[in-house]
Amino acid sequence: KIFQTAEYAPWRSLRESDDARYIGLCMPRFLSRLPYGSKTDPVPEFDFEEDVEGADHSKYTWANAAFAMGTNITRSFKMYGWCSRIRGIESGGAVEGLPCHTFPTDDGGVDMKCPTEIAISDRREAELAKNGFMPLVHKKNSDFAAFIGAQSLQKPAEYDDPDATANANLAARLPYLFATCRFAHYLKCIVRDKVGSFKERDDMEKWLNRWIANYIEQNPKTATEEDKARKPLAAAQVVVEEVEGNPGYYNSKIFLRPHYQLEGLTVSLRLVSKLPSAKGGG
Repeated sequence: KIFQTAEYAPWRSLRESDDARYIGLCMPRFLSRLPYGSKTDPVPEFDFEEDVEGADHSKYTWANAAFAMGTNITRSFKMYGWCSRIRGIESGGAVEGLPCHTFPTDDGGVDMKCPTEIAISDRREAELAKNGFMPLVHKKNSDFAAFIGAQSLQKPAEYDDPDATANANLAARLPYLFATCRFAHYLKCIVRDKVGSFKERDDMEKWLNRWIANYIEQNPKTATEEDKARKPLAAAQVVVEEVEGNPGYYNSKIFLRPHYQLEGLTVSLRLVSKLPSAKGGG
């Protein structure tokens, strides 16, 4: 409700713009390193004990969460050639090996500094994602965190047509956006090489459909997650149309259907109980 107040009118305007789908805001910051010291991260050349306190965030060195998301994106591209597996605990969104600093508490115990600047619950993660953020969620008492979602800043538009609304939701999520943009960029490159060749409309359309078929997983129901990551499309079609009054020029339309990723699960519970019947009358 905070973002619905009058002070955030420019923010809402930005989220409703088309360009907002190319913006990703990651949060919160995470510990970039352990404090320097003989028991934490010793420096052989220099005897230095960094003055830190567990409760004082300002004395630690923090890094922008965008670097963690950037690491996941580049890792996915290196492994699969596509930036699709970048979110979820088991599907590329994990951030492992975070610095864990322990410190003495006032009651004589030992506590661990949360490697993310704030601890975000599952409920808060969903609320932040709905408002255009990508929260980094830490697993308590571990060096592990993960990006559960990869929502861009854009607020998906709602239409009367459910299919149009579903398409707007997909267009606002980074895994689908990365794949779509790459196809759009590469399509222009390969068609540019054909400039000057004697190609009819039908020939161009067949040639483009053969090309894009290389990235379609023919058996999505039996394919593994790794197979789907390497071939990110479940279906695709390229339609080439002639430009009236301008011979030799064509318009192309690309229809892409990616492999859908699980966004959430609603659980319903039904409780059945037997009640003892009253015995006797009166």
